[in-house]
Amino acid sequence: MNTAHPAIVVVSPDGDYLIVVEVKLNDNGSRRQDTIGQLKHLMASVGCSVGLAIAGEHIFLLRDSLEKSHGESIHVVGEARLPDYLLPSSDSTDEQWRGVRALEFESRVQRWLEKLKQTSNLETLPRDLKELLGEPVMSLLRLGEIRAAGPRWSRVAS
Repeated sequence: MNTAHPAIVVVSPDGDYLIVVEVKLNDNGSRRQDTIGQLKHLMASVGCSVGLAIAGEHIFLLRDSLEKSHGESIHVVGEARLPDYLLPSSDSTDEQWRGVRALEFESRVQRWLEKLKQTSNLETLPRDLKELLGEPVMSLLRLGEIRAAGPRWSRVAS
């Protein structure tokens, strides 16, 4: 298994990981399982008990019940469909992301999480997404700082 690197992290004021987020643009059965497996490994290695795996149109919530060590007690506890507006379209006119749709998707997901944190209003979300991102996850978003876990390279308009 490749070493996982999160796309987005939510970090507490003390520097602890509150949520790690893995984002993959493509969503197919084997890729989805790889994404979830990588996120489980990452959660265990950084000691984070909440993770979000975003694979294409789906978002999965993972939690570590802390009953076992080495990530053996990390499980998918919920799934929902992402809003369509988060998915980059193939005819995007944004020159910054032309040719790097996966990075555009990561950026859109991060902005969406930041917006959720600011508004704290889940009422506009579909029911499955509202239930998935209930008060426990929203509390962590409000408490922490949402940021990219590493650099995102994009084309700069000249």
